[in-house]
Amino acid sequence: MFGRVGCCWRARSRRQVERNFRALKIGFWEVRPIFLRNATRTKGPVFIATLALKITRVFEEKLHQAFGTTDDNPDALTLDKALMALSRITYLHYEENGQSITRLPRPGKLPASLFRVLSLPFPERV
Repeated sequence: MFGRVGCCWRARSRRQVERNFRALKIGFWEVRPIFLRNATRTKGPVFIATLALKITRVFEEKLHQAFGTTDDNPDALTLDKALMALSRITYLHYEENGQSITRLPRPGKLPASLFRVLSLPFPERV
């Protein structure tokens, strides 16, 4: 029986690794071949892509803990929906009485809940 558990764990781990490589190559980051001759110059872009993947996986895990998964609920918040909601947060630039003002609008319900899930304060000032 232990062999089966170990086997399932390895298969699940392998699927996760394959998923991570697929995300790096064709997913959100679209890492393309890097043709650099110096190994130290190659390590930088690979490190950034790997760091982005790790941050994304942590974010995804926090989303699953807070909102459930699509296995449990087909309408659960996915990573793509969360990133789309956060991408709508933009600075407002306008002039008032001849003075240039830049500010962040108050986030909507979904972005505010995402900031809470991530334990991040929403910036009050620019």
